[in-house]
Parts: sequence; structure tokens; C-alpha cells
Amino acid sequence: MDAKRQIMLLERKLEREHASRVMAEKLLEIKSRELFTTNNILEASLAKLRLQAELDSEQLAYQTKIENLLLTYARLFLKQAPSQQNIQQLIDSLVDGRYISACHISIMPIENIAISGHYSSGRQQVWQPPADLNNKVSFWDTNTCLYWIPLINSRGTVGYFAAKISSPKISIIAIQQRLALFCELFRSAIGRQITLSQAIHARKRAEDSEQSTRDFLAMINHELRTPLNGLLGSAELLQDTPLNTNQTKLLTTLNHSGELLRAIINDLLDYSKINAGMLELIEKPFDTHLLVINLRDVFSHRALEKQLDFKIEYSTNIPRSIRGDEDRLKQIYVNLIANAIKFTQQGFVHAKFDWVDDCLIFTIKDSGCGIEQQLQHKLFKPFSQIDISSKRSHEGTGLGLAICKQLCEQMNGNITLTSEPDLGSTFSVSIPLAISATDNTQPNHSPASHKALQQLKILVVEDLKTNQMIIELMLKKHQIGITIVDNGQAALNIIDQHDFDIVLMDCRMPIMDGYSATKALRKQHFNMPIIALTAGTTTAERDACVNAGMDDILCKPYMASELLAILHLWSNTCSDH
Repeated sequence: MDAKRQIMLLERKLEREHASRVMAEKLLEIKSRELFTTNNILEASLAKLRLQAELDSEQLAYQTKIENLLLTYARLFLKQAPSQQNIQQLIDSLVDGRYISACHISIMPIENIAISGHYSSGRQQVWQPPADLNNKVSFWDTNTCLYWIPLINSRGTVGYFAAKISSPKISIIAIQQRLALFCELFRSAIGRQITLSQAIHARKRAEDSEQSTRDFLAMINHELRTPLNGLLGSAELLQDTPLNTNQTKLLTTLNHSGELLRAIINDLLDYSKINAGMLELIEKPFDTHLLVINLRDVFSHRALEKQLDFKIEYSTNIPRSIRGDEDRLKQIYVNLIANAIKFTQQGFVHAKFDWVDDCLIFTIKDSGCGIEQQLQHKLFKPFSQIDISSKRSHEGTGLGLAICKQLCEQMNGNITLTSEPDLGSTFSVSIPLAISATDNTQPNHSPASHKALQQLKILVVEDLKTNQMIIELMLKKHQIGITIVDNGQAALNIIDQHDFDIVLMDCRMPIMDGYSATKALRKQHFNMPIIALTAGTTTAERDACVNAGMDDILCKPYMASELLAILHLWSNTCSDH
């Protein structure tokens, strides 16, 4: 019994062990399957991670490449204008075959812009933009994988950009963002090119307009002053002929009208030159004492005719020699004194010069009609007068005070007015000037005698018969003989055969003008004085005379005294040759 029991116990033990072993094997099999599944999951995840890492690395490399391209071409377009060559190079650089397989930019024709045209790279053959592209910031065509961006600036749509994107979906947005930066680069470059072109052409138009203005002023200056020379010259010559009372009155009227016409022409031309920026100051030392004497001489007789108490005071603290544009200063003073006398019917006109804080102060006070406070601002406006009706009693263009004001401002000075109706007016002009170290109060040359002038051989080169007659009569009155030719070529021919001491050369003539003739004479070593006879008063015209080789300028219309004075001056030079 004991043996059977032990056998049963052993069998049961063996069964339990077998059951346990079977269960363990099943459990092991389950765990093995789980481990295999987990391993497969891990391997799949690892493969995904490796793929993502490779993708991120490529994107990072592509991003770096794009940013480098963007930086390179941004710098290039800032240094120089975009060209067809570098635009095509940029388009080619964008196409890499993996992310972007084709690229295109189209720039519409723009005036004076050389980069207009179509630029393509890659496999895409046809680039047809969407119909409503101009109304969108960008457009992504999912069917064709084409990304479109219009190029729009202040002028409107100037072109479009397109790219065929072939990258995985995860990077499309990033690529589109970077392509948008390139479009912004194109927009900016094209905009700068348009702005630059507009600026260049605006400058060209301004220069052409300025040159046209200069040419017009030079032409009208010549056309107005040349006949005026004949008018005033004839009137001056008539004064030395026997005249009856009526003829004397007519001559006085002729002189007055001629001088008024000259003043009007001068005002119109000066105002035009100021507005055109052509009026330049010519500064040189001048004698202030002599300036005041000249002003007294000019206006004393005119004030005496109206029985006015006229005087000009001169402060003793004014430096004798001052550096400035004497002609323009005199123009201001002459305008103010003339106005004071014109608008004062009785009483006085008192002027005073003073020197305060390195400024020349000119004050003129009159007892004339005066001006109401609310009307005073009109005086300094061009073509403006207090009385502009057809019944006005005073002639003039209304430019005098406007020119005075602009001349003062150009010389860094100012002009002021105080006035009351029926009590008169006071104008005050303050202009900063420098004291000259050069003593200009003594003449540089001793004047030649009329006898010395009569011995000179003078050649006059003048094409107009009227001016030929005027200058011949002016000099004949002083027994000074001249030879006259009517163009520059004739002057060259006669100088080649005869000797002359002084040449008076007109500038504008047919066949050969005075500039060309003077240059030719200087090349032939003709070193005697050549004096320009010109109606031109602009700095450019004066410079043209000097650059041609002329020694001095006598402006038309000229008086006999001015002609004799310049001959006296240069006759001293003749004796040195």
C-alpha cells in the first residue's frame, strides 16, 4: 500500500511538473511573440526617426542654401542695378531638382528699364499665370504644384514669379515662405531701378529745362539790348548836333523813353535770371566814397527838377575799400532812391550810409505818399504795385523792389520798410560785407590822352549796320579812326594783313562768331587787347568771353563815355607790347 501510494504521489507530481512545463512554454512563447512585436515596432520607429533626421538635415541644408543665396543677391542688388545676367543666375540657383524643379520670373516692359523680359529655368515649358493673380498675395495650385506670386509695387503689377515645388508636403510651407522673400527682393530691386531711372530722367529734364532757360535768356538779352544800343546811342549822338526847341524836347522824350525801356528790360532780365538761378555775385574791392558820389550825381538833377530837398549822408566810420558786388549794391540803392523821388511830389528825400557790425547800412526816408500797413506786403512781390489801375500816375513793371529783396537775400542781407499814408516811407537795407585789404581808391593806370587814342589802330568787328554807324560816330567825334568788318572771318583776314592795337569784338555774328574768332587769333599769337562788345550779361556769357581769350567786356547798350573809358584803360596796355 505504501508503495502504491508513493507511486501515485510521484505520478501526480510528474503531472503537475508537466503541466507547469507546458504552461511555462506557453508563457515563454507569448513573451517571445510580444518581444518580437516590440522589436518590430522599435525598428519601424527607428526607421522613421532616421528618415525624419535625414529629411530635417536636408531641409536645414536647403534652408541654409536659400538664406545664403538671398543674402548674396541682396548685397549684389544693393551695390549694382539688377541685370538680365544676374537675374538668370539667381533663377538657375533656385532650381535644385528635389525641392524646386522649375522656376520662372516675368518682368513687364518698363520705360528706361533694361531688365524687362522672361527668365526660366528647369523642366517646366509653359508658364501661364492664373487670370486673377493680380488680386492675390500668392496662389498655390495643388494640381500642378505651381506656386505663383505677383510682383506689385507703387506702379502696380510689374511682373510675376512662379516655381514648381516637388518636395514632401511637410516642407512646402517653409519653401513658399522663402520664395516669398525672393519675390520681395525682386520687388525692391525693380522698385529701386524704377526710382533711380525716374530720378535720372527728372534730373535730365531739369537740366534740359535749365539749359533752355539759359539759352532763351541769352537770346532775348541779345535781341532786346542790341536794338536798344542803336536807340540810346543815336539819342546820345543827337545831343551834340544843333537842335531847335521842339527837337530838344523830342530828344529829351526819346532819352527818357529809352532809359525807361532799358530799366524795364534790365528788371525783366534780372528777375528772370534770379528765378533761373543764373544770377551770380561778382565780388571785388570797390570805393564806397566814389559809390556815394556817383549816386549823388545821378539823382541830384532829377530831385532838383521836382524841387525836393535831396541829400545823401556818408558816415565817416565806413571803410573806404569794401569787397562786394558793387553793381548789384548800386542796383539796390538806385531802385530805392529812384522810387523815393518818383513817389514824393514835395518835401524831401534823405539817404544815409553807415557801418555797423561789419554791415553796410543804407537808409532812405522820404515825405512821399506813404503806404498803408495792410498793403505793404505787396511791394516786394513781383509785378505788384499798390495802384495797378489804368489811371495810375506812376509807370514801371513793379519788379524793382522784388529784385532788391532777392538781391539782399542773395547777399545774406535784409530790407525793411516802415511807412504811413501821407507821412512818407523809410526803407532800410543791411548787408554784411568784408573790408578789403586792397586799396581800390587809386586808379591802377594813368589815363591816356585823346591824342594817344587818336594814334591807335582800332578794329571793330560788328555785323549790324546800325551799331557800326553808332560806334563810328561816337569815336569820330573825338577824331578816333576805326576799321570795321562784319564777321569773325573777315577780322582774321584783315589782321593777317594789317596791324591793330585794340580789337572791339561783337560776340554773335554770322559766318564766324566773336568767340571762335578770338580763339583763332590767340592761337595765332595775336596778343593785343580784344574787348567783347556783347549784349549778354549772364555769368555764363561773361565766362565764355574770358575763356575765348577776350580781355574785357563792354556791355550793350553803351554810352560814348563808357566806350572811351575802356579804350583809355586798354591803351595803356597797348604801349607795353
